[in-house]
Amino acid sequence: MKRSLATRILRKVRRDLRYYGLRAHTVWFAATRGVKVGKGTLIFPGARMSKIGGGTIRIGSYCVFHHGSLLATYGGDIHISDRVSLNDYSILYGHGGLEVGEGARIAAHTVVIPSNHGIDADEPIWMQPMALRGIVIGKDVWMGTGVRVLDGSVIADGCVIAAGAVVLPTLQTEPMGIYGGVPARKISSRIRSQDPS
Repeated sequence: MKRSLATRILRKVRRDLRYYGLRAHTVWFAATRGVKVGKGTLIFPGARMSKIGGGTIRIGSYCVFHHGSLLATYGGDIHISDRVSLNDYSILYGHGGLEVGEGARIAAHTVVIPSNHGIDADEPIWMQPMALRGIVIGKDVWMGTGVRVLDGSVIADGCVIAAGAVVLPTLQTEPMGIYGGVPARKISSRIRSQDPS
């Protein structure tokens, strides 16, 4: 009995030390990079954030940014709402603006890029102006591993984007829709139809 109580206390102390250690790292990390971070947010060592070319990064409360995740403004603004998680090696750029709604879950290796190159044949691609339409990701969205979201896309509240899907700006998402494929298309809904019987 005494051993189990001591074990539980020790586990709690370890959890608390880890949390407060991560929180201290988060406060230091945000302050040294000019990033606004809400209360309770945790940025793990190995996560990266950069305001390349200007722009802002604002992160809400109780978010988690795992090792290897990257936010880079490239002159645009990135606004992450409360309770968002960004998993390992995911990339979110700011170029034309990025909004991520409350409670969004972004799985590992996801790439969100709110810009696009011109592809006119009359001049080299590197000389052409970039489109900067921006991206909006709604509340309670779950994006599976390896999702790609391209400039101009809007993902409605409550959507699920299946692993490996490519979201194009032409996709008209509906709230609570489930989308998958390359390019992504609606494959189901989170809302279950009611049985009339």
